[in-house]
This record gives sequence, C-alpha cells and structure tokens, in this order.
Amino acid sequence: MFIGIPTHFWVLPVAGLVAFYGLKWSGKAAGRAKAIQFITYALLIALAVVPNGIHALLPPAPGPEQLMNQQPLPNYAGRFYLDAFYVFGGWALSKVVKLRFR
Repeated sequence: MFIGIPTHFWVLPVAGLVAFYGLKWSGKAAGRAKAIQFITYALLIALAVVPNGIHALLPPAPGPEQLMNQQPLPNYAGRFYLDAFYVFGGWALSKVVKLRFR
C-alpha cells in the first residue's frame, strides 16, 4: 500500500476538482441541483472503487510472467483503501477551499 502512495496521488486532486466543481454547479442550478449532486457523488464513488475495489473483490488471474517468476499479485485491497482515502481527502479539501475562498 505504501508503495502505491506516489503512483495513486493523482486521485486526490482529481477527486478535489470533481467535488469542487460538481458541488459548485449544483449550487447554481436550482432545478437540477439534486441530479448534479448525485452525478458528482457517483463519480467520486467510481473514482474510489474502479479498478482496485473490483480487483480486491475479484482478483485477476496472474499473468505468465508472474507465474514463471513466482511474483505475488499486487495488494488490490490496499490500493482500494488508498484510493478511498484520497477520494475522501479530495472531497474534504474541496469543502475547505469552498469555505475559505467564497
């Protein structure tokens, strides 16, 4: 999990931007506010779950190079937890930015 921290760091700013602009647009659109919020939160959940959450539940078959070299599969559960943490952190960061820079 700790090895994946630098390679999965892109999730944090992407989640922050999705949450910031999604919630900002939902505040401006009176008639479609609930739909935009639903889409925003669905995108955040998808960002956290796909692909590592799916691989944690249904691990892929090891490739031939992993079988020949007896390499272990990546820790998909750890990567999923890291992605979920980064998505939550991005969402929280967008709330702080929204409150700070109104």
